[in-house]
Parts: sequence; C-alpha cells; structure tokens
Amino acid sequence: MPPATGTAGTRTVSARPDAATAWPLRPGVVITVAALLGLGLRVFQLTRPGYLTGFTQYDDGVYIGNALRLVNGVIPYRDFAMVQPPGSMLLMVPAALVGKAFGSVSALAIARILTVGADTANVVLAGLLVRHRGPLAAGVASGVYAVYPAALNASQSLFLEPWLNLFCLLGAVFLFDGDQITGLGGSGGPDGRTRGALWAGICFGFAAAIKIWAAVPALVAWAFCLAARRGRLSFAGGFVAGIAVPCLPFEILSASGFGRTVFVSELVQATHGRVGANPRVADITGIIGLTSVGVDPKIWAGLTAVGVLLLLVVTGWLRARRAGSKATALDWFALVSTFVVIGMLFTPSEWYEHYAAFAAPFLVVLVALSAARLFTPGKSRREKPDREKPVREKPGREKPGRTRRRIRLISVAGVFTVLAIAAMGAADGYAVTTLYPATNLSAASALIPPGACVLTDTVSVTIALDRFSASSPGCPAVVDTVGTLIATTHGKDFVGGPGVLQADTQVWQQAFQQAQYVWLVGNNGYTGARIAWTPSLYAYFVSHFRLIGLPSSFSGLGNVPGGGLYVRRN
Repeated sequence: MPPATGTAGTRTVSARPDAATAWPLRPGVVITVAALLGLGLRVFQLTRPGYLTGFTQYDDGVYIGNALRLVNGVIPYRDFAMVQPPGSMLLMVPAALVGKAFGSVSALAIARILTVGADTANVVLAGLLVRHRGPLAAGVASGVYAVYPAALNASQSLFLEPWLNLFCLLGAVFLFDGDQITGLGGSGGPDGRTRGALWAGICFGFAAAIKIWAAVPALVAWAFCLAARRGRLSFAGGFVAGIAVPCLPFEILSASGFGRTVFVSELVQATHGRVGANPRVADITGIIGLTSVGVDPKIWAGLTAVGVLLLLVVTGWLRARRAGSKATALDWFALVSTFVVIGMLFTPSEWYEHYAAFAAPFLVVLVALSAARLFTPGKSRREKPDREKPVREKPGREKPGRTRRRIRLISVAGVFTVLAIAAMGAADGYAVTTLYPATNLSAASALIPPGACVLTDTVSVTIALDRFSASSPGCPAVVDTVGTLIATTHGKDFVGGPGVLQADTQVWQQAFQQAQYVWLVGNNGYTGARIAWTPSLYAYFVSHFRLIGLPSSFSGLGNVPGGGLYVRRN
C-alpha cells in the first residue's frame, strides 16, 4: 500500500490492497503451524503403547515384508506373489536393511516413522502449491490435509497412500509455477519449463510405480501440458522414466509374473460383493470422523457434505469471475483432478478407509483455491489496478485499514479454532485402532524359537515378533496371502470356482510341506478368508500339524481349520 500523502485529514490509498500480503500471517508461517499440527497428530498415533512396533494392520506387514524378502535376495513376482508395483518396496529398502541387521520389528518401526514423515511433508507441499494465492489458501490447503481423517488413518502405519500423495504433490509443485505451467525456472525461458515438466513427469511416474492409481492424475497433468503447449514431451518422457526405471528390472526377472499380478490381476480383481457408495462418500468427505466409532453415517450426511463443498467451489469461482479474475491452469487442474480421482475411487469393488486419502491432495487444493477466490477474489473490473483514490478521514471514525486487519485477525483465529476442534476429534477417533494383544505375541515368542521356519496367513504378526525370516534355507517365501490368491486366480478370488482356486491350493500345499510352524490368524478369526482350502489340503494340514497355542474364536468349520499356532507333528 502506498504511503499516506496529501493534505491533513486526507490520505491516498490504492483501490484494493494486495490480497496475498494483507493478511496478518505470512504463508510460510501458516504452513509451518499446519505442518506441526499434522506432525503432532501423526506422531500421537505411534506414541500410544504398542503401536510403534505392534501388530495393527495386515497391509503394513505385506509392504515391509516385500522389502525384507528383497534385501535377502528373494525376487518378487518370481519367487513370491506381489500385486502392487515395486515402488513402495524400493522405498522401504533402507528400513529393510536395518531390519536385516537388527530384526524385522525394527524395520516395521522405521517404516511407520518414515510414513509419518512422508504424510507430514504432504501437509507442507499442499500449502506450497497454493502459497502464491496468500495465507488463506496456504492455511486451508495445509490445515485441511493435516486433519483430513482418511489421511490420518493412512499414516498410522505403512500404507501406500501417503507415499502416493507425496510424489503426486511433488509432481504438481514441479509442474506449476504459481498459477501457470512453467516448472523450474519459472518464466525465465523454455529450459526451465522443460526441467519442471521433466521432473513433474518423473514424480508422477514413480507415483504410478507405487500404485497404478497415480496414472489418472498424471494423465490429467499431461493434458494440461498439451493444452498449454509447454513441456508435453518432457512430461511424457519423465513419466515413462519414472515408472520404467523401478519396474523394468522386475519385468526382466519375471516377465510373466510381473505383468500378470500388477496389470491383470489387480485390474480384474473380484470379490464376494461390492461396497456401496455410502462409506465411500463418508470417508472422502471426512464426515466419518464426526460420527461415533463403528457408526456408519447416513447417505444424506455425505450428500450434505458434498453439497457444501460444491457450494464453496461454485460460489468462489463466481465471485472471482465477477471481480474480473479468470480461472487459471492450476484452478482447472485442481478441479478436474478432484472429480476424476474421486470418480476413480468409486470403481473398485473393495473399499477401505485409507483409499480415500488419495483424494486428499486434489480436494484440499481445490477447496483452498476456492476459499481464496471467495474471500480475496481480486481486483474488481470497475477499478483500475494502479489508480489511487483520495480518502478523507472523518474525525471519530475508525480507519478502514484497521477494520480490515481486525476482520482478518478474527478470521485467522476462527480458522485455527476450527482446525483445533477437528484435530481433537480426529485424534480421539483414531485412538481406537485395534492392537493385537501383546500377551499373544509374548506367548508366541515363547513357543517359536528364533530362526524357525514359520508360515502364516498374516505376516504382520511374525514381523512384529521377529520371526519373519528363517535361519535355514528352503522356508516358504509367501508374504501376501491375499496377493497370492489374487495372483494365482488372475484376480477372480473365491468367485472363480474350484477349478480357478486349484492353483492357490497348490501353492499352499507346497508351502505346508516346507514349514515347521503355521500361524493362522485369518480375517477376524476366520482362517478361510485368505487361503483356498480344499478337502485334500485340509486333510494334509490336520495330519501333519497340531495346535499348540493361541487358539482363536473360530475353532474350524468343514474343511477350514481353526485359528492358532500349529507345529509340525514328529
């Protein structure tokens, strides 16, 4: 704002203050506060007793188990089934190397800490992507991601979504310089734009090497490169490099296994039934964090949340348009990516809450840009940018600038209050994550000697117990029980019929022949949820193994044995 000039009682001010600098806090300060809030919530989850090294999930054991097998010279897709691209496994190699030296439980702990760091970085990157729009946009993007329920759920252990979001956000930060597609070097010339698009493509490509879902926003980003006629070849080349470099070695080592499990089995995966829209809408909009634990929100609550979000977006865009501000490439990228990614999340037949975390980067950026357009829409068409107007101050009347500052301070306080309430609610909601009883792990530790060959349908328990790797060669390399079922049935799971399930049965028949101990944990105690049991496989199992401890509530039914720890009969 220009300094005051003119006669006494009169000062000259610009027609409208710069929206990016008029707020009382700078974008960097707001992003830092949001990052500390996000880090605190995520660290809190791991500081609860047993949650850093205990068994809480099925998936995290699979992802760190893949890396542990790799550092021990066992090749994925060839020697054991793996249904995801190798990106997450490669990211966890440092943790696996520590686990190889100090035990698998240390690898699990480091993987969880690294995931917290990755998701906290997402809070920062979301703010950096929109910081040029001012503190309000930066605060909304970073703050909402910090307390987004699905993101908190995905960061409580080693899930793919925090890492997927990390590389997608990195790609977007590289691709956009402010509101336009320029990349590194900004408006300094085509070399900078090329480098930015190249690194953006590499980041999106590696994100697809973590989970193929990232190909969807990558395609949207490339379409904007085509529309802008900037960096389209560089982005495409970077994307190919980003996905080919981590994937090509495993494609060479196991040509049929890699393509079949990653690009065929996962895409055609079938289940017993399809999860409906209600939980998906609840998780994506975040209203699941506002309900009691175990209570599924009604569909009207989800639709109401969707309506509020749409109202914010439409109102913000209309207000900005009336003020003479046109939608930029970043605005359109956030809008299109949000709708495309959310639409994609309704296609899988299965659904888990952490899936919704993939919508977070695009959704929070869209909301942040819309909020900035609504409250700081830009200069009006009726005002000339550089025109100065004399404003006569009246005695006894508060200065307009002071009123604006007070309103902004109140707005900032309100934003932080809302975030604090959301943070407390989120922390309380995710304090109930199920932890496998430590007494069971202690009992298993006493029953299973170190270095024994243990075969299990849930490797998280053996990793948390430091019984994942056997000291003698020849132990079965099975890591992902569900992935093995998907790979051997080409994604048809249990709906494929006895003929299709025969291959999975053969895998487990061979594995049982080599195992010394078998630990059946199952899905909620039901051990038939992950292995294709047949009469012959069941007959072999009960004749060669006996139960020695840790029986579950499911005692067995028909050709399915009960849960518990079994040892080979002498």
